[in-house]
Amino acid sequence: MSILSTAQMQKWASLRKGQSALVSALLLFFGACQQGNAPVNELKPTIKNAPPKTIMAIFAHPDDETIVSPLLAKYADSSNVHLVLATDGRYGVTDHAGIPAGDSLIAVRKAETECACAALGIRPPHFLGAKDGLGLNGHHNFYEEVAQLKTAIKEKIALLRPTTIITFGPDGDTGHPDHRMVGLLTKEILLREGWATEIDLYHFGWLKEQTKKFPEDWGLGYTRAEYMNTAVRFRAEDEEKAFTSLRCHKSQYTKEEMDEWIAAERKDTTNILYFRKFSIYAKKAEHF
Repeated sequence: MSILSTAQMQKWASLRKGQSALVSALLLFFGACQQGNAPVNELKPTIKNAPPKTIMAIFAHPDDETIVSPLLAKYADSSNVHLVLATDGRYGVTDHAGIPAGDSLIAVRKAETECACAALGIRPPHFLGAKDGLGLNGHHNFYEEVAQLKTAIKEKIALLRPTTIITFGPDGDTGHPDHRMVGLLTKEILLREGWATEIDLYHFGWLKEQTKKFPEDWGLGYTRAEYMNTAVRFRAEDEEKAFTSLRCHKSQYTKEEMDEWIAAERKDTTNILYFRKFSIYAKKAEHF
């Protein structure tokens, strides 16, 4: 039997440790797959787990960012975080606020969103100015609104040059047609312009168990856990910033509604948001 030098023994021990870590990681991964649970990742993971350089969160209405606001607060310290709102929210009339539809409500909701972004610590919001409802409510021409919105989304992406985009998944959170449309148009533009290989696109989605903490009449959509390939944990301080930002949207929610929402979130101590990362990479085939 040969006698190893001290250096050789240290090298052998390091190799064994690395092999053990690799085996453990593989076991954990395949174990998660067998249990139907998606591995927990962060947005755009790298070898050093560096955060995205620039995040563009694009949603339909002023206040839609509330579904991911803890995540926006989390990345505010390490990334350039931009919130982009597609529509002006002119028809988001509520009884308690008493603000009529139109320019007055647009101005109020813009100010509320600016307040929310400041509370989250992210950049000031971007408003694309599409008509609330995109014409599906009968007030405007759907095809004209969508054509203009696609141009506005393309120009905003070209201006901000995000490395990561966050938007609605196919369920559109509550199923709102504006929500679904913004997610679809964003994906269409990335595919049409050849940007899908340069920009990571993440679709937000609820898990079924998460929806149970909210009132049933919210009508939240959800996705099975095994299809959500990215899970982002956020800190308690991120959540507190999110709560502060929620309270900016006084035209949309009463104090009691906001209190109930915050109480429901505080009871959920998992502090995880789920996304499905869009990927164009697949083996080419000549049949289905």
